Amino acid sequence: MTVLVASVLATLTVAFATFLSDVGRVAVTRARAQTAADAAALAAAAESAAPGSGAPVAAARAFAARNGARVTACDCAPLERGAEVTVEIDGVPATARAEVDTERVRRGGSGLDPRLARAVERLLDASGGRVWVTSGARTPAEQRRLWAAAMARYGDAEVADDWVARPGTSAHERGLAVDLGGDLSLAVRLVERLGLPLRRPMSWEPWHFELAP
Repeated sequence: MTVLVASVLATLTVAFATFLSDVGRVAVTRARAQTAADAAALAAAAESAAPGSGAPVAAARAFAARNGARVTACDCAPLERGAEVTVEIDGVPATARAEVDTERVRRGGSGLDPRLARAVERLLDASGGRVWVTSGARTPAEQRRLWAAAMARYGDAEVADDWVARPGTSAHERGLAVDLGGDLSLAVRLVERLGLPLRRPMSWEPWHFELAP
């Protein structure tokens, strides 16, 4: 092998390694952008539909920012059931659409433990529309998607554990937990005032309520 050929091969090897590294970074950024778009669209849809705050664009921007992205387009008019949001991270775009079944959001959906469903319904009624359910019972497939999104965002299972329960371990999968939106301070006061069997076991997720033992 001549020195020239060896030099060319070495250059090609470095170039190919750089190419693979760039591809890997783009793939990670694309996954992060899609996670941010999904979160922004869900937030916008929830805020757009009653009994949301009617500020879907602000909600989309806030949730995109939490995921390191910025909103570049938001088809999310107030009082609509759905929202479509496009975000961007480091020049990589992603788009997601979400729709809200307003009755399911208001009542927490199906699949909840009957005791939890009754407690949540009493809380929502007493709140006068100032508290609502953003996530209720989840299927194993839904929990797997959330876990995959957390892994794509954080890249570390131990860190992802702090934000999303691993599939098969979430109280949501057993119908024993709900995530609430709106006035959480009011929700806590109503739990105490009405003597509801609800607790918040995770201080870092103040929106997460579980059926008390």
